[in-house]
Amino acid sequence: MCERRKLLMMKELLHTFFQHYLEDRNLNATLAMLSDQIVSIGTGEQEIAKNKEELTDLLKKEFQEMPGSLHFQFTEYQETPVGSEGYCIFARIHVQFEEGDDLIEMDTRFTGVAGLEKDGWKLLSLHMSTSNQVQEDQEFFPLRYGRQAIAKMSSESSARLMELVSKSLPGGIMGGYLEAGFPLYTINDRMLEILGYTYEELAAATDEKMMNIIYEEDQKRVEESISQQFLNGNEYEIEYRIVGKGGKLTWVNDIGKKIVTEDGREAMISIMTDISDRRAREKQLIQEAYYDPLTGLYNRKKAISLYKEAFANGQKGTFFICDIDNFKSLNDTEGHIAGDHVLIFLARLISDRTKELAISARLGGDEYMLFFPSPTETEEAVHLMKSIQTTFAAATKEAYPELSISLSVGGVVRKENEDFRSLYRQADTALYLAKHQKGSLQI
Repeated sequence: MCERRKLLMMKELLHTFFQHYLEDRNLNATLAMLSDQIVSIGTGEQEIAKNKEELTDLLKKEFQEMPGSLHFQFTEYQETPVGSEGYCIFARIHVQFEEGDDLIEMDTRFTGVAGLEKDGWKLLSLHMSTSNQVQEDQEFFPLRYGRQAIAKMSSESSARLMELVSKSLPGGIMGGYLEAGFPLYTINDRMLEILGYTYEELAAATDEKMMNIIYEEDQKRVEESISQQFLNGNEYEIEYRIVGKGGKLTWVNDIGKKIVTEDGREAMISIMTDISDRRAREKQLIQEAYYDPLTGLYNRKKAISLYKEAFANGQKGTFFICDIDNFKSLNDTEGHIAGDHVLIFLARLISDRTKELAISARLGGDEYMLFFPSPTETEEAVHLMKSIQTTFAAATKEAYPELSISLSVGGVVRKENEDFRSLYRQADTALYLAKHQKGSLQI
């Protein structure tokens, strides 16, 4: 689903929740919008619900004491994606309701977390606050949340709020000072679980620096990307690998924001979501789309795409088509498993000899093609192909002396503005001539 559609869904989700809750005063419909793992916090001491059962009790009491409809309107709305299956949501809400002959109006602030569960998107956490400073014991709105500002919460309630919100997020929380090595500012238990460390083990393994949990090959890219994104604003997002206990690599999506800590130092606070499964699926899809499943070389479609891209950039070079002589006899006498082993052996031989010098692919069956772009000279390319022929013939003669298995090669030097079709036809003609003298190379 596209990101724009997801964002629209989040606003629809929140609007539907408040429609059921405030205007319809429908208990069952309201509860259906909530996760079974819901947590909620109000601004009063008594208004903490640590699970759906506790929240259900609060709602029942509220609906009994205040059954009338409340009208609402979003005056501000914003959401922030958390990984691929979560959103943090913020809204300012203007509410009106009648109390006797009076029309009561108030503005409130909502923050929450939504996550994708098996039966659809659900709200995982709810928090409502207002700027009012006084709350009566029996004053209900919303979800029996009081009007005392969050700043007036006890230190115990504030800590509990942070704990509950932290648990409801789909990723781990980690923060570091914007100084050399990103010295550790904060970390939560979920992040320690992802890394597989206790705090003491993490401190010993990383010298309490965030940079030291980032996979070494990714460190420079991550540091440069975060610095660049902070030049354009106070937020960043990047995917990279982190190193956990025992050297375990985990792909994470890191969404972070620049802050100023209580001691005046600049820092960043991050939510890191484990995306290893998604990355593995993407890698598998790329493998299936671009590579031959038997040999690991590029498949025909991907190789031709790379050739055409090189040709469009004016790349000259030498193009070859290879064909295994007497391959059918091998399959008929020794079986297809033996044939597959020979195909794999040739693919590895091509990869080992040409390394980064050629774009190599399996055409299908027992045919392969290679393109040596400049600056590799034709003479060097021909020399490499002949060495492959020699090694291949010697190995197959030792394994199957009675079958005379060899490799025939046809090649062509690319001229300026020559397209793939033309090169292929010429190389195929050269291969046809080479097949008359099995094991030879024609160019």
